[in-house]
Amino acid sequence: MTVVIGRIYTKTSPLLFLNLFQNLKILSRIQEILNSIQDDKIKNMEILKNEPLSKHTFYGVGGLADELWKVDDAESFAEVWAETQAKKIPFLILGKGSNLLCSDAGFRGRVFSLEFKKITWNAPSLFRKEGAGGRFVTVEAGKPWQEFVEETNKKGYEDLCNLSGIPGNFGGFVRGNAGAFGLETGDFVQTVEFLDSNGKRKIFTKEQCEFGYRESIFKHHPEYCILRATLQLKQKAEPDQSLQKTRTLLADRWKKYPPGKSGGSFFKNPSPARGDVLSETEEPHEKLFAGKLLEEAGAKGDQIGHAQISERHANFIVNLEGKATQENILALARKWKQKVHEKFGITLEPEIMILDEYGKKIQV
Repeated sequence: MTVVIGRIYTKTSPLLFLNLFQNLKILSRIQEILNSIQDDKIKNMEILKNEPLSKHTFYGVGGLADELWKVDDAESFAEVWAETQAKKIPFLILGKGSNLLCSDAGFRGRVFSLEFKKITWNAPSLFRKEGAGGRFVTVEAGKPWQEFVEETNKKGYEDLCNLSGIPGNFGGFVRGNAGAFGLETGDFVQTVEFLDSNGKRKIFTKEQCEFGYRESIFKHHPEYCILRATLQLKQKAEPDQSLQKTRTLLADRWKKYPPGKSGGSFFKNPSPARGDVLSETEEPHEKLFAGKLLEEAGAKGDQIGHAQISERHANFIVNLEGKATQENILALARKWKQKVHEKFGITLEPEIMILDEYGKKIQV
């Protein structure tokens, strides 16, 4: 066989020609890998292998995740989301890591940390109602909630002051309809943009979101990934006064929180009407408080392993010295759920999301 290399003519065996062809295939594969790396940079994603979830959750609990994806751009996420769904790869949207208790065994799949956080004021919308007052602001899911509240204050709005001091990201607030002092995130939402299981972008109106007490349609459709939402703000105020109000409420709230690692309030507040948890449509007026019921049942200070019911607030389970396991915390929660039921006939339900290593919810 004769091979032409430049202007040099040489005879070579079929075996050498095969080796040359294989080397070209290897070079081609290397180029594909380099292109893939470049694509990852373009998509603004970093993938961490065998990453401890304990580093990414407020509880400080959780074993190694197979993959933790840091996603910095909402627009480039759709393809990865669709692929994850199509291949039925277990997934978890991490957010800020509050209100989440992960498995000691870690996570066998993809954990997505959504870190895109742009804010757009008065963004155009097809769903905006004619003559609607106030000002509209569109916020991406990864925006830390407290930062967002303070930015609205600086723009001269105080609508969200009472929701300051609650840990979490914007997307988590919308998903769980977080609230305090009679206000809920859903009160302000106009539209929510999300990815469906095919990676297609869709928009729900406020009504379609089905907001209820600590509920929304997104809690029941994990295949929906919130990208951003548009809120309507109406309460004008002097920026300095508004910001001061927020920071005062923030300081007051943190004084009530127990020190140490905790995921926040463990149980939802129950409904006084039925001695049961609130449904999606009930309003928590004149509600009972889970913390008060737990305190009266004698929960404060009780401990299993390194998990302890806080001495300061009975609805907080604290991870002592960062050594508590999911098993410790679950055992303690189950114990006091049962005792509250025995004493008051009331069934407490968790506000915390508790997951096994495949992303399945664990019952308390």
